[in-house]
Amino acid sequence: MKKLQPAMMLVFCLSFSDSVHSQTTSSPYSILGIGDLETKDFGRWFGMGSTGIALKNKGYINSLNPASLMGLEKNIINFDIASRGRFSEYTFPGSDSSQPSNLDLAVRRITFACRPDDKWAFAFGLKPFSTVDYYFFQTNTILDNKTELTKIIDGSGGIYQMYGTYARKLSDKVSIGFTASYLFGSLVRNTQYMNEDLSFNIERNEYDRLSSFQLQAGLQYSSRLSKKITQHFGLTLSSPAVFKRAVTSEYKDQGVVVYSKTENKEKFYLPLAVGAGYALQFNNKITLSGDVLFSNWKRQKIEYYDSYTKPSQKISLGFEYSSKQRIGSEFFERWYLQFGISAETNYFYIAGKPLRSTAFTFGTGKTFSPRMSGYFGLEVGNRGDKSSNQISEGFAQVMLGITLKEFWYNPRKFRKYN
Repeated sequence: MKKLQPAMMLVFCLSFSDSVHSQTTSSPYSILGIGDLETKDFGRWFGMGSTGIALKNKGYINSLNPASLMGLEKNIINFDIASRGRFSEYTFPGSDSSQPSNLDLAVRRITFACRPDDKWAFAFGLKPFSTVDYYFFQTNTILDNKTELTKIIDGSGGIYQMYGTYARKLSDKVSIGFTASYLFGSLVRNTQYMNEDLSFNIERNEYDRLSSFQLQAGLQYSSRLSKKITQHFGLTLSSPAVFKRAVTSEYKDQGVVVYSKTENKEKFYLPLAVGAGYALQFNNKITLSGDVLFSNWKRQKIEYYDSYTKPSQKISLGFEYSSKQRIGSEFFERWYLQFGISAETNYFYIAGKPLRSTAFTFGTGKTFSPRMSGYFGLEVGNRGDKSSNQISEGFAQVMLGITLKEFWYNPRKFRKYN
């Protein structure tokens, strides 16, 4: 520490300028809290604004409601993988010029699901729970207000959700489901101070390791309003959870580690979350649906001026047209087309003001064969308000996924693919 003290004193005496000269990031707001929470379904219902709490489908896995597994086709193993590419363009308060971000490419979920018989179904998988990805570059004046010091803040990592789901049919109209999740991951922040003329290079690395368990329960109810109209209702309830945190702080001077310490940090609390959805299907082809999600976040201070967590809400509406072919007494989907809209108030407030976002979505999918189907989604939206002294972020993301199918066991006992 003695070797580090003179350099640290220089850092603490910084006179920071108000402007950020450059920034490259895929998600500028992921610097706050535990990062960007994934509230979307990176699957079939993505194109409907992720409006699917009340819906189920025999050919696709719905991660929004555990009870939806009872809608899968019996005796078929479903393996699903989805990826996403995201691009952002943002504008700082007081500026009219925008800056682009890097392209963020990542797998968003891997899921295995099966319904062995009429009474129950199961699934397990892995997907991101939150994502951290930012890079800030600042030039600050120090000491005599003439010497410039470069400050770089680089954040990465996130929290993953490893989960198992069990669903059961209670009657022809009602099904329930339960998901048990293990949440784990690391939030990594690297802060570097540099000045070539002074041969000054101090680096601080922080590794925030988090882990927790969470439970979710779901219910779905379906009934016919008429011969051609079916209604669906869905409900989800996610339990509160507590993240245990172990933080390792590491300091380097000219690339040499001079101090390292690991300590338990203040716990981070996840809220009780309630979701509800309602949908109408016409002729088994046209679907109109709406979802509401409320998360009762308790107030927790986060590392930014006058910023803290607060209850969040999300509302989404979706439309879908499905082209189906009738073979015997069953309908088989050939392709589908979707549109959706969503509005969300984020779980943290910045400078005492809410962070809101809106987005429009489009989606389509096709059944290529009895063994394979694919889906595609596009979302365009905006987050943040310059008039509230927030970064205005315009974003676009593309989602692409594929579902592979195989018989659970003994295909001769059931049927063969054509």
